[in-house]
Amino acid sequence: MNRTHRPVKVWTMACLTVVSVVLVVPWILWQSQASTPLNIMIIDKSKPDLSYVAHKGLVWLLNQQKIVQQTGERYRYEEDYYGYDTQNGILRMKRSLPDEVTDTDLIYLTSNQSMSSDDPNEHIQGQTLEGLTIYDAQKICEAANKGVSIVAESSALSNITSDLTREQLYPILGMRSSGWQGRSVSNLQNTDEVPQRVRMNYERSEKKNWSFHGAGIVLAHEDGQVIVLRKGRDVKTEDIQVSFTKEGAEWSGVTKDTHYSNWFDIIVPEENDSVLAWYGTDLTKEGQQKLKDAGIPPEFPALIRHDDYNRSYYMAGTFGEMKHYSFWRRIKGWEILRNKLTPDEKGIPDLFYWKVYVPVMKKILQEVQTGRQPWQ
Repeated sequence: MNRTHRPVKVWTMACLTVVSVVLVVPWILWQSQASTPLNIMIIDKSKPDLSYVAHKGLVWLLNQQKIVQQTGERYRYEEDYYGYDTQNGILRMKRSLPDEVTDTDLIYLTSNQSMSSDDPNEHIQGQTLEGLTIYDAQKICEAANKGVSIVAESSALSNITSDLTREQLYPILGMRSSGWQGRSVSNLQNTDEVPQRVRMNYERSEKKNWSFHGAGIVLAHEDGQVIVLRKGRDVKTEDIQVSFTKEGAEWSGVTKDTHYSNWFDIIVPEENDSVLAWYGTDLTKEGQQKLKDAGIPPEFPALIRHDDYNRSYYMAGTFGEMKHYSFWRRIKGWEILRNKLTPDEKGIPDLFYWKVYVPVMKKILQEVQTGRQPWQ
């Protein structure tokens, strides 16, 4: 009986040894890798819910790439951001922007939602919870004019209650908002995909009930206009794909089109040459005409790069969301493995994060490292 079980035991030990080597060696390589100090200012003025989904993905990548603060401490998503938090159930400003923000390497602007500024129950020190302020924008612009790199996701600008604040930021980002936002929708009756306010705006402007069913693409303007592109009639498929330009693919290494399923911002870049990636839809003639009548192009910029006194990147969507913060950040090459193993199928959790956000942000962080002035 011992002879019978010996091959099984040998095989089991061999498998365990291989698994151990596969996991331990990358862990050792990660541990032995030197840390890189970078001063990164994360501004996330989301309504606090303790999930930190808007900047958790960035912090995971910083830790996985062994990018640390100037003190040598690693970044922590619960602590190292400027924005709101809760204490004993009470809203508070966790960290306000300092008077001087030019002594940083990168400013990252994000949020996880639009602010409910009309909610009288959400106040901090007597003031309504708000996103980026004109004071914040002035400091960010001052930093940009002194060469500090800027990365912004569209959610950060959606969180702005003042048009003047947006106008301050547009020049340093090399774009303007068209006022339109959109989203791929699998079920037009699903209130999680189509918010109630979008339906109400449609019914108010069109003077008829929201009666759409099935899949499609919803476009909503800040003035209340709503356009519905129905699958089969206006679009052949409700899927939205992000396609990198030739230059964008060479720069980022992202060569395949990738599904995108969150809300996106339709922007107007200062220069079309600044576009590194586009959102693409499979429009029918009817759908093309609908967009043309509304003054909307058939393709929308997804990622742009702007060079002036500094270099900035604008992600016209929610690119960096992460819900589950994984231990595997301590494995060298784990982000590459996840990229390869994650199937490019609609509905896969964190698909866009691994396929697009991670390689894009790795490239940006490399640029910041090589282009920054030595820390004074």
